[in-house]
Amino acid sequence: MPSGLLLIDKPEGLRSTDCVNRIRRALGKKLRVGHAGTLDSTASGLLVLLIGRATRLSDAVMALPKVYRAELCLGRATDTCDYSGQTLFERNPSKVDETDIDRALFSFLGWRMQRPPKISALKKNGRPSHKLARAGQEVVLEPRPVFIRSIRRTKKLSVGRVEVEVLCGKGTYIRSLARDLGERLGCGAYIASLRRLSIGPFYAKQGLSPDTAEALALQGQLPLRSPRELETLFRRVELTEEAETRLVHGLNVFLAGAGRCLAGRGTPGCGLCVAGRRTLGFAEPVGALGTILLKPRVNILLDEDHEPEGDSHDYHYRSL
Repeated sequence: MPSGLLLIDKPEGLRSTDCVNRIRRALGKKLRVGHAGTLDSTASGLLVLLIGRATRLSDAVMALPKVYRAELCLGRATDTCDYSGQTLFERNPSKVDETDIDRALFSFLGWRMQRPPKISALKKNGRPSHKLARAGQEVVLEPRPVFIRSIRRTKKLSVGRVEVEVLCGKGTYIRSLARDLGERLGCGAYIASLRRLSIGPFYAKQGLSPDTAEALALQGQLPLRSPRELETLFRRVELTEEAETRLVHGLNVFLAGAGRCLAGRGTPGCGLCVAGRRTLGFAEPVGALGTILLKPRVNILLDEDHEPEGDSHDYHYRSL
């Protein structure tokens, strides 16, 4: 069965779930299809879909850093924190200059607590907060820690609008960032346009349009990226055959005898990447120094060297 990552360049106006559903229908409902981080319908850019066994790697892909480009409009705040929402208040932004904006942007760097927008897919008491908010109920979402690695203005302030580029970690809401910037500047702000440029090493310019992806899926020619591409993005262990067999069967192994340890970028919440000849996964190091065990979290069988099973189409991996 086909398994891998599919890069989609989602247009504005289309929901992430619509992209998932179109590919799932084209591939057949028995095949699992998911995404590694949603995009608002009002945003465009990279959407990483996970096909088949690769859906189990969603946490790893979502943990990768993301780059966004956003145009912010000063002088108005909305309940959605973007152009689609109802106006909460308006204030004259004419006294705000580029120095004020740059100083405020700098203050968002690093770890901080961020309050998600109430119009979001996050759940409150088991229900999506956007449904509660649109039903007129009061929604208060708890602030969450987010990490902003880089944020900078990329164009001059013009007619109350400014473009910024943000490099951030998992769970960051750019809409909340716009809201908080507007509050810090004292005039309000909202997202006029938002585009996700990249997730880790994957770029929007490499992505297919939803129409093209659906057509290729129906033809059995969908270009899937191999899960192997995730290996070098994390600290990892190249497993011995014995360690690979134990981890695949859900058994712990001693880190000291698991295989060759290789440096890589540490990503919170993912553990160590464990890569074998036939499998890829993640394991959690537990125990004290000298007796550290690798406790398996997720493992998938890699099939790029094998023919698809049954009468499925000849899916293949391809570097775009």
